[in-house]
Amino acid sequence: MSSISERLLSALGGSYTIERELTGGGMALVFVGEDHDLGRKVVIKILPPELAASVSAERFRREILTVARLQHPHIVPILKAGDVDGLPYFVMPYVDGESIDIRLRRDGRFSVRETIGIMKDAARALAFAHERGVVHRDIKPGNILLAAGSATVTDFGVAKALSSARRSGEKGNGLTNTGMSLGTVLYMAPEQAAGDPEIDGRADIYSLGVTAYEMLAGVAPFANLNPREMLTARLTLPPPPLSTIRKDVPIVFEKLIAKCLAIDPADRPQSAAALVEALEDPEAISGSFATTAVRHGKRVKTAVIGALALIGAIVVSAGIYAKLHTGNASALAEATMAHKPVDLGVIAVMPFVSLGSDSANAYLATGVTNAVAGKLLKTPGLRVLAPGLPRSVRRRSDTAVTASLRARLVLEGTVERAGNRLRVTARLSSTDDDVMRWADVFDRDVKDIFTVEDEIADAIVASVTPMTGQRRE
Repeated sequence: MSSISERLLSALGGSYTIERELTGGGMALVFVGEDHDLGRKVVIKILPPELAASVSAERFRREILTVARLQHPHIVPILKAGDVDGLPYFVMPYVDGESIDIRLRRDGRFSVRETIGIMKDAARALAFAHERGVVHRDIKPGNILLAAGSATVTDFGVAKALSSARRSGEKGNGLTNTGMSLGTVLYMAPEQAAGDPEIDGRADIYSLGVTAYEMLAGVAPFANLNPREMLTARLTLPPPPLSTIRKDVPIVFEKLIAKCLAIDPADRPQSAAALVEALEDPEAISGSFATTAVRHGKRVKTAVIGALALIGAIVVSAGIYAKLHTGNASALAEATMAHKPVDLGVIAVMPFVSLGSDSANAYLATGVTNAVAGKLLKTPGLRVLAPGLPRSVRRRSDTAVTASLRARLVLEGTVERAGNRLRVTARLSSTDDDVMRWADVFDRDVKDIFTVEDEIADAIVASVTPMTGQRRE
């Protein structure tokens, strides 16, 4: 038995025993145990030391307990929360079933009827939570469990709790620090990926739409593209119609999923309750189908590459997102297609890519991206385009977009964690010839994540600013 499980048992007292540890628990260590007082199996999730070091255990516990009141047939409830020597944990009932992602890997695509049923169960859970002010923020196939002919949503409040509990130098209540882009990137709504601190239940509707699309298509929208292309597509193109992938999806259901995946939240179903009502339409299951079904993955890839050629790295900047969010796409196209002189003082910071499937790595990658972008933003004379900056910064960046400024320099990177070590690679290249201008690898300890982020950001600023002709303060 590991030292963490032994410490956990000691904190829980004699009411629990731990049977085994589960793999693939995402950001947390996951144990299956027995609650002797209630006579049932439970799942105990605890943050690992390297992640717990960056959060306040008390704030995490408070956030988790705010969702403990969610008692609904399609929500896996939280039974208990606390911390063990500063490591936050929470206890949930054990669901004797499997997640959507496990089922997808084993059996492939779902039927239309089963997809609609699962989607309705999940939407009912979301409607219940949204009405009580709780947004999940991490809806994905791994967080929807299938058992006894129904679906339940798990890990409500975890992404929000982790965001709110992050330690920072700012004063004030951590419950309000909600702007981090937490969640699994492949399933994130555009506004969530852009770091909007005011996301609402429509972000969950988008993520549920991605999940339903993957259940029917066997693959999530744009999953075959590289990270830059995927982010470009997410902000500029609708997903390939399901009718181009399979012939048995009724038009009404296909259009509903497409509506869930709208770039602008205002174009999606405006509530999960409205989504449930739409799924009740008999035409969603037994309506007419599209007349043709042809594969057009190459067409989408070509369109994405074309968009990249036209607008370069700016397409994933927050300024572009703001344009799309307000529906002013035509003005954006005019600005980006204008042949204006390129300014070397504009740098686009792409989201650092997490290597590995662990959700904690994705959180680290988001933090590194935001820290580097924020540091560069403070450099005199250097204009920064990045998707994860606060709303006020995005509005200022929008001025640069409307003035047709194009970024010649693109900063990209990866983040990988192995035990207590963190490796970050960074690469600066030109958008016109894709020639690498600078690259480095940073190996650090992760016990103090924020210090690591600052170190990396300082090193990149020191290397980047001489190339752009700017002076550091």
